[in-house]
Order: sequence, then structure tokens, then C-alpha cells
Amino acid sequence: MSQETPNIPEILTANTYFWSPGGSASSRRSNEKRRNGEGAHFIAANQGDLNAAGIEIDFSYSESCRNVYKTCKITRNGKRSNITAVRKALGTS
Repeated sequence: MSQETPNIPEILTANTYFWSPGGSASSRRSNEKRRNGEGAHFIAANQGDLNAAGIEIDFSYSESCRNVYKTCKITRNGKRSNITAVRKALGTS
């Protein structure tokens, strides 16, 4: 039985500084729902491996009329870390 290595969603690693929000309120809420869902699904699907490595991920994504906001706080054993810790814990490159 081969175990597939999980792919880290683009939204967790993306630089959203130059992203533009949706043109209407409904598209902004739709984008928020989709992006937050991607992050939540990835975290839930890999919770066991992340817990075993002592990693916690706090992710949020929102859009205002003019800006896109994304925060992805990763802690490993209570200390701030980055996405590299997640890649190592999941065995991805």
C-alpha cells in the first residue's frame, strides 16, 4: 500500500500582496469561503501528522473592498515557525 504525500495548498504559501479582491460582495464572500475551505480541509486531512510533529496552523483569509488579507501563523512546539516545518512533517519537498 503506497501512501500519497499531501500537496500543500497554494493559498498557504502564496504572497497575496498584489492580489485584487472580487468586484462584488458576493464574489468576495465566495472567495473567502473557497480559500478558507482549502486551508481548513488541508489542516483537517493532515491533523494527525501535524500533531505528531507538534505543529499548529492558524489560517485566515478575507477580502475587503480594496484589499486581500491572509494570515498563516505556524507554531511548532509553541515557537513560531514557517511552512518548511509543515513540509518536513508531511514529507513533502
